[in-house]
Amino acid sequence: MSGSGAGTPPRRRSGETAAWVSAITAVVGLLLAVLGIPLVGGSSVNRTVADHAGAPAGPASSTPDRPGSPDATDGPGATSPGPSRPAPPPVPEGWRRVEEPGLTVVFAVPDGWTRKERNTIQSNWISPDGAHDMSVKRDTSYGATAQDASAGQLAWYRDTARSSMAGLKASTHTTRQNGRSALWLEIDYHWAGQSEPRKRVEVFVPGEAGQVYQLLLDTAATPGGLATQRRLFTTARAQLLIDRPALS
Repeated sequence: MSGSGAGTPPRRRSGETAAWVSAITAVVGLLLAVLGIPLVGGSSVNRTVADHAGAPAGPASSTPDRPGSPDATDGPGATSPGPSRPAPPPVPEGWRRVEEPGLTVVFAVPDGWTRKERNTIQSNWISPDGAHDMSVKRDTSYGATAQDASAGQLAWYRDTARSSMAGLKASTHTTRQNGRSALWLEIDYHWAGQSEPRKRVEVFVPGEAGQVYQLLLDTAATPGGLATQRRLFTTARAQLLIDRPALS
């Protein structure tokens, strides 16, 4: 049993001291928070340690990010930008880029080549010596897939009255073009009434709006001509940009 006395018992004095310390600490903490000064080992108002750690956490502030800012997130009704188009490859030396807005295609031809025809479905070019022909075509005549387009085009070639091509021997194999499944067509033939063998190589690739793009190279089937054709076809394929009215 404890005795009575005028002084405060030690246990009570300790409690009152702790209460005063807590009150002073709370007041100091409130003042520091108002001034924006962080306590040791703590964070300032409306900021977290993650804000400085590079973590992908959202900001603690209630103020929304400005549209288009790097940290902004899509909200209701926000419109995300469309997919960016790949940058065009550099044009190799000795070639130049050609834009055909009406065909929504961009491609390249060797220096010195001239356009011999352009219409609503194709752009045809010829080498200075007349030994090589190149054509870029966009069409829907035979279907919206590379297989349908190549089959329809080959059937047209086999009609000698329309194409003037004879003795056709064709082969096809699948390939990739512009990041899409495509079809490679090779044709050995000769012009009707002539005996000189010729070689035609083509690639068919579907576009975005149901059209099929077609890149073609045709040459006399001599050893030198075929070697040049292979090099031209490889470069032309690398430079072909479909569904592109222009680069600007």
